[in-house]
Amino acid sequence: MKQTIKFRLHPTASQEQKLHEIFTIYNKIKRIGFNRYFELRHTDFTKNEKRLFVQHHLMELCHNNPYVNSVLIDCETKLAQQHTWYDKREKYLKHQIITIKKKIKQVREKSKKDRRLKGLYSRLSSVQNNLFALRFKPIVFGTKRLFRERILGKISRDEFRIRRDSSFCCVGKKQGVNLNLKILPDMTLKVRTFSKEKAQRWLLIPFIVNYKQEQWFEEILDLELYTVSVVRRLIKGNLRYFAHVSYEIPEEELKYGFKNGAVGLDMNYNFVSLCNVDKVGNFKSFHEIKFRNLHSYRKYKSTDYISYKMDKVVNYCINKKKGLVIEDLSFEQEFSYGRRRNRKLSNFKTSALILLERKCLKRGVAVRKVHPAYTSLIGKYKYLRSRNLSTHILASYVIARKGLGFKDAIPTIYKWLLAQVGDVIKPRLKPSTPYYNWAKLHDFFKHSGITSFKTSEVMKKTLRMKYVLNLVTSEQPDNLRVGLSPTGKVDDWNKFWNFIEITNFL
Repeated sequence: MKQTIKFRLHPTASQEQKLHEIFTIYNKIKRIGFNRYFELRHTDFTKNEKRLFVQHHLMELCHNNPYVNSVLIDCETKLAQQHTWYDKREKYLKHQIITIKKKIKQVREKSKKDRRLKGLYSRLSSVQNNLFALRFKPIVFGTKRLFRERILGKISRDEFRIRRDSSFCCVGKKQGVNLNLKILPDMTLKVRTFSKEKAQRWLLIPFIVNYKQEQWFEEILDLELYTVSVVRRLIKGNLRYFAHVSYEIPEEELKYGFKNGAVGLDMNYNFVSLCNVDKVGNFKSFHEIKFRNLHSYRKYKSTDYISYKMDKVVNYCINKKKGLVIEDLSFEQEFSYGRRRNRKLSNFKTSALILLERKCLKRGVAVRKVHPAYTSLIGKYKYLRSRNLSTHILASYVIARKGLGFKDAIPTIYKWLLAQVGDVIKPRLKPSTPYYNWAKLHDFFKHSGITSFKTSEVMKKTLRMKYVLNLVTSEQPDNLRVGLSPTGKVDDWNKFWNFIEITNFL
């Protein structure tokens, strides 16, 4: 597992000027190197041949092989990300075309004069044009938002360059200490410059180690393999410099496992639901951690905020002395919720889940992943009327039970209900899948218009039935009075539910 420590650098005026030169030259050759790789992407050259071609061109510009190797690795990573984006976008658009064509076929079978067909054909044409025009996007170094601000004149040219060329690093060799960016025992960072003169070849920049970082600083001095990245930030109009030191640390021994139970986690884009379950699978307690609007935060601010919230999740597991069970989510989205919500989901999922796993491993909390299929529906249909909690909390309860190896069988009353329905409703799943009956039950309730199983909603329906029956017969059925006090309130929920079955409201 990799750990990164951040130290604050304090260069002198002359050292700051030389650092600006390193930032400028390093990021310039990085942009040139990526453009060379981008031009060679459709050629028949092998990976090594492309690297040799680009390396020879970059060496003529800066004459510094260690930095060139780091630039080549960075460029290859960015180009691989472009290929990944292209493949995902192509898959998404093709899936959209198939979905729209199915919808058009369903609408045409009902009526060929349906007004929805015009919109569906328009949408199909738009998606097909997007697929035909799909190309590799050019990379905007320094983020698109910063580039737009520069075009609109909101920031100056110097500020744009400072914030665009904001870091440099040197990977070094796989074995041995990296001599180009090295941490020294006297709390200084030794930096290799692009100058060939002996007197100006190295910079020794002091940095500060606070009392929290002393232990990590001692660990870094004993290491032979670590990576240093020098970063500059424009904070309140002043430039600040930092050294980000990354190194591998051994994983902590797992202190909190699944012997006494588990904590299930159901993740949403604006909150997290946690459920504490004992080793037998019984419900013990629950907790919810809410999030603010992450879309309004900047990149580093949102990362810090998510990290703070994930610490609360880990602390809850440590307090209960149990391992964490999460869903094995896939980030390949095949449909769209809308631009704003898509961005929220993407920002939250990709950063929070990876960060949570790292924090759990770092603090000795065992993590187990389960399949996310039908967790919310099982919690809703099986436990909602007995627990009277939100669907998300009950989904985390089902996730925790799955992590402990328990299987949620469909209740008897639902089996009887499905037997009455027969083969009229056929879900999309195959009959051999373990969730076939749950999918069939969900389709039946959806077709019948039953969407809520909360106690409050059932009470409203019960009181409405009681009011109608009183108007017609002037009598009150016994089963509608069970569990009700003289004032009409429920005193005993279990007794009330035993007499009011779901079949009364179908």
